[in-house]
Amino acid sequence: MNNEKLIVSRLTSGIIKFKNLSLPQNIINIAKNLIIDISGVIFAGSKTKSAEIMYNLAKDTYGKGSCEIIGMKKFINPAGAAFVNGALGHSLDFDDNCYAGVVHGSAVVFPAVLAYAQHNQLNGNDLIRSFIIGLETQFAVAKAYSNTIYHKGWWTTSVFGSLGSTAGVSSILNLDKNEIDNAISISLSSVGAIRAIRGTNAKHYYCGKSAENGIIACDIAKKGATGPIDVFEDGNGLLKILSDNQFDLNFINNLGNDFYLLNPGVDIKKYPVCYASHAAADGVKFLIDSYKIKIDEISSIICIVPQIIASNLTYKYPNSVKEAQFSLQFAIAIILKFGSIKLEHLDKKFIQDNSIKNLMKLVKMKVDILPKNISKNEVICPEWSNVQLVDNNGKSFEKFMGTPIGAAKKPLSQNMLFEKFNSCIQYSGVSKSAEKIYNKLLNIEKIENCRELYKV
Repeated sequence: MNNEKLIVSRLTSGIIKFKNLSLPQNIINIAKNLIIDISGVIFAGSKTKSAEIMYNLAKDTYGKGSCEIIGMKKFINPAGAAFVNGALGHSLDFDDNCYAGVVHGSAVVFPAVLAYAQHNQLNGNDLIRSFIIGLETQFAVAKAYSNTIYHKGWWTTSVFGSLGSTAGVSSILNLDKNEIDNAISISLSSVGAIRAIRGTNAKHYYCGKSAENGIIACDIAKKGATGPIDVFEDGNGLLKILSDNQFDLNFINNLGNDFYLLNPGVDIKKYPVCYASHAAADGVKFLIDSYKIKIDEISSIICIVPQIIASNLTYKYPNSVKEAQFSLQFAIAIILKFGSIKLEHLDKKFIQDNSIKNLMKLVKMKVDILPKNISKNEVICPEWSNVQLVDNNGKSFEKFMGTPIGAAKKPLSQNMLFEKFNSCIQYSGVSKSAEKIYNKLLNIEKIENCRELYKV
C-alpha cells in the first residue's frame, strides 16, 4: 500500500496542516475554558493520596527538570511531569469528557503539551495550538472508530490518549513528517487499558501513562527511532484488533476542516463523579427544588437509564471513595443531603454515614430505552436519565434530563466555570490566588513563557 494512503500518514498530514491553520476564535475560546478546567482539576488532584504515589514513582524514575507538577510546587523532566499531571488530572474523575469515543481528552493532552511548553519556555499561543491539535487528532480517530471499542470494554482514554498527546507534542516540537509518522506509530503500538479499571487507582495511572507516552514517542522518534507505519492496517494491527476493520476514514480526512471541539463538543463536569451519574443527579435536584420535596418525604427514586450508564455505575453500595465516584446511589444520596456534589464529599466519612446509606437505599437503577414521549427536538446525550420520584403518599414526580448541566450543548457559564476552578484551588490548599491564576489562563495567549502560568 502507498504510504501516503496509510492512516498514520493521513493523520500526520492533518497535524502538519493544523500547524499553519488560522484557528477560529470560538475554537480558541473553548480550548481556553478546557485549560482552565483541567488546571483547576489538577490542582485539586494534588491533594489526593494518589498524587503522592504517582509523584514518588516519577521522582524515582525520571530526572529533575523545569516542568511543574501543578499544585505540588515540584519540578521534574517532561516525561515525568506529563505522567504525574496526567494522573492528577484524572484522579478525582472531575476532568472533561467527549462522546467522540467516550474519552477524557484534556487530562491526557494538556499535561503532555504543557511539559514541553515549559521545558522549552514557549508562549501561550504555542501551548493553545498544540493542545487543540492533540485533542482534534484524538477525537478524529475516536470518531472514525465510533464508540464500538468502548462498548467492547476498552478504556478509550488510554487507547486514543496516547495518540492525542503524541500529536500535540509533535506539533510543539516541530517534528518533520517522517518523525511524526514514527512517533504516532510508536505511541499506538502500546495501547490501552480496559474499562474494568474503574473505581481503582489504575484508571488515573493509565491516564498519566497516556500523557507520558506522547512525550517518549516524540523524543525517540526525533532521535531516529521507527515504528510500524501500518500500525492500523497490518494484519495484526489496530483495525483488526480493536474494531474488526470498522473505521470511517472521512473523519481522518476532515482533520482541520471539521472541529470536534464543536461537534460533538466537550463536556465539562459540574460534579466530581463519573459523568454517567450527572443527568440523574440534575433530574433529582430539579424535582426536589421545583416541588419543595423534603428528603424524609421520599419513598423511592427510580432512575431509568441507558445501558452505557449501568455499565459504568457498577457500585450500588460503595466501600471506598473511588467506588463512590462510580455509584449512582451515592451521587443521588449526596444531592438529596446537600443539594450538590462537591469535592469535600469525596470522603470516606460520607460513605460510612448511616443517613447517607439510608438515602442510597431509596435509589433504584432501571435500564431501558429512551421514553417514547420525549420530544425529538430535545437535546439528548448518550447518558440521559428519566427520574421518577415517589413520596410517602404514593404521589409520583417525574423529570426527563436529556443533557446534564456542563454538557457541550448545555455548557457551564463563565461564572460557574470560575466557581468550579476556585473550589478546586481552595480544595488543594496550596494557593489562595485562584482569581490571579484564572485570569492568566483566561488570557493565556498573552503569556510569553509558560513557566509563568501558575506563579502568583
